[in-house]
Amino acid sequence: MMATEDTASNKRETESVDNSALLANVSHEVRTPLNAILGYTSMLLDDVWGELNEKQRKSVRRISSNAQHLLGLLSDILDLTKLDAGKMPVHVDTFELSDLVREILEELEPLIEKAQLKAVGDFPQAPLWMESDRQKVKQIVVNLLTNALKFTPDGEIRIRISTRDESGLSEMAVIEVCDTGMGIAPRDQEKIFESFRQVDSSVRRARGGAGLGLAICRQFATMLNGSVSVLSEVGEGATFIVKLPMRIKARKETP
Repeated sequence: MMATEDTASNKRETESVDNSALLANVSHEVRTPLNAILGYTSMLLDDVWGELNEKQRKSVRRISSNAQHLLGLLSDILDLTKLDAGKMPVHVDTFELSDLVREILEELEPLIEKAQLKAVGDFPQAPLWMESDRQKVKQIVVNLLTNALKFTPDGEIRIRISTRDESGLSEMAVIEVCDTGMGIAPRDQEKIFESFRQVDSSVRRARGGAGLGLAICRQFATMLNGSVSVLSEVGEGATFIVKLPMRIKARKETP
């Protein structure tokens, strides 16, 4: 019986490795034409080969936007594949959390303006220095903010940063992303953290996305010894709460 279980386990591990290799190769092949498309659309929008009229410019912007969307989706799928295969290491950097969030808000400013929303940051006066994986913390915050932008038709998005000492454990950084959007029923609040899941498939069609961003948030937070949760009621907006240790140790990729 034990031998059968070991064989099945080894088979699953082999299939996981094969899938990861396949996706890595497909990723390389798909990224090349996508980057070429983005390069050419950028040159067209910069009028390298002559000025575009407004109708042409609008069409080229749509091409560029869809190429960016595909590139982002590809990156999300690859991240999940690496996480599932245990192939994603943790790189520890020292960084100031408030500065990182300000950087993210600046990078997302075009999206915030396009959504016609207000984004407000509540930062502590004292600097919060973290020893953690800066890129993964950044991706968690980016995913939560872009998710809030998708599901908030009007109002504002607020991001709050604080620290908390929980039950005598090490100090935790707390990041809260609050929106004034449609809200989430209590029965659906765990579903949104599953891969390729959204509460309503019609919402995905209307607002885009494959339902990967929140799944990646939770898995990244778990890798960093933290957590992601949500407080929400239908029609009352949502607050996503990220808790991360201020200091962690680096972990190498699993062979």
